[in-house]
Amino acid sequence: MTMSRTNLDEKMDRVRSDILQMSSRVEEDLRKAIEALRERDAELAAWVRDDDGTVNAMQARVQDMAGTLMATQGPVAQDLRELVSSIRLADNLERMGDYAVHLAKTAIKLKDSEWPRQFALLAEMGERGCEMIRLMTEAYLSRNVEAAAACAAMDGRVDEIHHEIMEITLKDLKASAGQAEEAIKLIRTSAFLERLADHVTNSCELVAYIVTGSHAEFND
Repeated sequence: MTMSRTNLDEKMDRVRSDILQMSSRVEEDLRKAIEALRERDAELAAWVRDDDGTVNAMQARVQDMAGTLMATQGPVAQDLRELVSSIRLADNLERMGDYAVHLAKTAIKLKDSEWPRQFALLAEMGERGCEMIRLMTEAYLSRNVEAAAACAAMDGRVDEIHHEIMEITLKDLKASAGQAEEAIKLIRTSAFLERLADHVTNSCELVAYIVTGSHAEFND
């Protein structure tokens, strides 16, 4: 038996609330990972690493709720698009959380190392990522396609920083070949943060799909 429109709306609001909570938690973890990197705070970085299970549990809750509603209520049109997209949004946020954890692990491993330019650029990438996560979530909750597109456009600067980190790290490595392992760690961390921004962009495209029913491709 299908639930009333009012009850369905209440359940949909719960899914949106869970997405908001998950997004806020991922943004918080990323901000703490940035602080851990800057302050060389291994204890804070370990907190972020250990919080990964919380984000995973949030993902499972969104998936379970959205899946149950699709299986039992026969949603159509925008309701169906939103539920399908909610599962994908939760997947994207879980991956973003993984990248925040990777930054935290880098903060632990390199806490006694001296890569000032790279650390500053990684922090800038992380801050961009935090802003993009927040703006994407606002666009999702307000169903604002223009805001989603504007958020996705921020990915370009993240790409630029990633290439800058690769360039300066390879140059530094020529002068200090013994630091190859640390250099690889820095470049990999930068690549993960670049992917985080890509996942935000994909999420912005899901916002457009929910609203319009068309598959947008931002940043082509």
